[in-house]
Amino acid sequence: MGFENKEEFRPILTTAKELLIASGEVELVKILNSAELSVIQTSYDNWNGGIYYYTMYVNVSVPDFVRLQSCNIEDIEKRILEAINTASRSIDDEVVGQVLITPKSVAKVDWSLLDGISKKDLENKIEYLRNVMVSVATGGQRIQDVEKEYSQIYNQVAISLKKIDVENPNPFKSLWDWYGKWRNDFPKYQERRDYIRKMYEPVVSLFSENEDSRIVDIKIDLSDWDKIKRNIIEIKKREAQAVVEEQYQAVGMLCREVIISLAQAVYIPEKHISLDGVEISKTDAKRMLDAYIAVTLAGKESEELRSYAKVTNKLANVLTHKRTATKQEMLLCTSATLALINLIGVLEEKF
Repeated sequence: MGFENKEEFRPILTTAKELLIASGEVELVKILNSAELSVIQTSYDNWNGGIYYYTMYVNVSVPDFVRLQSCNIEDIEKRILEAINTASRSIDDEVVGQVLITPKSVAKVDWSLLDGISKKDLENKIEYLRNVMVSVATGGQRIQDVEKEYSQIYNQVAISLKKIDVENPNPFKSLWDWYGKWRNDFPKYQERRDYIRKMYEPVVSLFSENEDSRIVDIKIDLSDWDKIKRNIIEIKKREAQAVVEEQYQAVGMLCREVIISLAQAVYIPEKHISLDGVEISKTDAKRMLDAYIAVTLAGKESEELRSYAKVTNKLANVLTHKRTATKQEMLLCTSATLALINLIGVLEEKF
């Protein structure tokens, strides 16, 4: 985990803030305190025992981002980076190579993160909760008749909303809790109906949003590929927020890193021999996966699949190593990366 682990990185961040304060950079500390911070591994150098390189993202509100742009945002990033590197100078094998200040935007809900339930099923369950809450509060069903089913569905909805990182607006785990609320605060039926409607309005609106054509979704089980799963979530989050070239490049670096993790998860040196005789390093994802594909899809009967797998691997490798960065190239890169993860996951029977 290294610097990606918040607990491990916290002492470095705290020391960096103290260094900034001592240097009179109080405004930079205010920026860090108000921002959403994340540290992501973006490259690896296997020279001299190996060095892991990270990018620290400082995610600020849009108004703050606009204000910082007018104050030479690159210089601010450089000063924060210097403090971070001074605070971590005793660590030899991990380096924060870049600090990137980005505007915080509201990412679209990633419905593919739902497990065992569809978007429509979740919508129906929420509608059930709304209807039951209105019914018991307006002379309809009796609480004792529907309490058990309500509690079960409430828990299912709460778990599903947490998976897609949406706050549960309903604090009433039991209809008896809801009873206490309406008895004290809402004497009229219409007040009770209005309260439920307004309470669920933000969540209900998510189901009616127009969705752009999405990048390829993950179709496989990632339960024992934790790092890959975390990186995929971060890729989708960063993709939704990216608006400038540096952010497009950062998404490409994340895609390259997740492909390396994918290759390391399936490659076995003794079994998957290098196809061109070149010794495969632990960051040479393309050669690792080429060797894996040659063994896993060996034989004439797998020729078409093998060809597809090799092309997919090659495309992902080319796109993640492009130096240019436009929105189109970023979307192509993420699509190719997730297609490759799906392909290898299916070959590993992770479905």
